[in-house]
Amino acid sequence: MNTRIDSGTAALPYEMQARQDLVKGPQLERELRALRHSVGPVLPAVMPFGEGRAWVAVGHQEARQVFEDPRFGVAAHRGNNYPRMRHSEGHKEPFPISFIHMDGPEHVAKRRVLTRHLSVKRVLAMKPHTEQIVQDYIQEFESQGPGVDIVAHYSEQIPLAVISHLIGIPPDDKDYFLDAALDMMNGRVATEEEANKKIAEVSSYFGRLAKQKRDDPQDDLLSAIVTDAAAGKWTEEELEGAGFALLTAGHDATASILGGILYWLVHDPDLYAYLRDNRDKLPRAIEEFLRVIPAGTGTRVRIAYEDVEIGGVTVNKGDGIHPTVHPANFDERVYTDPLDLKIDRDETPHLRFGFGPHGCPGSQLARMELQVAISAIFDRFPRLWAIDPSDDWREEVLMRGPRSVLVAWDTDEARS
Repeated sequence: MNTRIDSGTAALPYEMQARQDLVKGPQLERELRALRHSVGPVLPAVMPFGEGRAWVAVGHQEARQVFEDPRFGVAAHRGNNYPRMRHSEGHKEPFPISFIHMDGPEHVAKRRVLTRHLSVKRVLAMKPHTEQIVQDYIQEFESQGPGVDIVAHYSEQIPLAVISHLIGIPPDDKDYFLDAALDMMNGRVATEEEANKKIAEVSSYFGRLAKQKRDDPQDDLLSAIVTDAAAGKWTEEELEGAGFALLTAGHDATASILGGILYWLVHDPDLYAYLRDNRDKLPRAIEEFLRVIPAGTGTRVRIAYEDVEIGGVTVNKGDGIHPTVHPANFDERVYTDPLDLKIDRDETPHLRFGFGPHGCPGSQLARMELQVAISAIFDRFPRLWAIDPSDDWREEVLMRGPRSVLVAWDTDEARS
């Protein structure tokens, strides 16, 4: 079962877009794939924010090198107006410092508490609660009747509820963050002042919540970080920064991917039926969806700590380099027929969760959420389809998460 995406052209230096919620995957891949062929796997670029020379790594091997090579780092972001994708990406007032702005032993020490709470064992222990969250939302979703938006009532809500539970955010507070998380991660804020205001609001909330955890610690991630802070392992500023980073990263990427998968499935009834009837194929299919459907164009820009030869160019000390995950996941040097969706693909792992020391610590949690949420849809609806299917859905599905998808369905009860 394959879906084909066309190729195309672009020019240098490549201009990265600020509004990631407006980036269309096929257009991005057409342009950068053409440049990868004609120029090479590392290209000069213009970033939407900041100053200085920048590059994009569009090859799989090169993007992976940026992720794992210690000569590229994120700690140099602190306070610098370096070339970047979002206003809020670097550490500067009022953005609190976080483990995501650290390299080396400093980063490893802070990350240990995260890996303890995001281990495979911990994720498996969270699965029953996640299944209950999904059932609650699927009932609410179905109660709306045909014509409901599966994005607003399902794919955006589930990751928010799961990450809020993990962090220890009270259920009544979680909706407070939804718009802020989407705005900050998608680059929807129009000015630096607007970005700073949202950052300050969310960081202030986590500061207050951390104080509550000191008085009444629970079995959640923020309580564990508070305990580390009490032992002198985290500062108060790092505590606020951790909460903000976990919420935004833990919600938006998973919500975008889940929305994209559901968008794809409701436009492809044969694939929907096949995966519904062959659940053993779903884990590998999810990996292929993770390769094909973007959650933005890449990840945090790295700064070169020294001159580095990579992909046939020299990235000088102080240059920014952006590992563009989505184009790298379509590298024809790595994947056979990379423009085809092959749900049984068994090749080099994708880079959707990054790689190396800054790889996403919640990747197993995201995989579990996706499988539970999609399986629940299959369990409940023998057929699910878009009410107003788009003629160009193969283009639109690769946006940074669909804004809305109105659907209708059959249930087992309806067919009996």
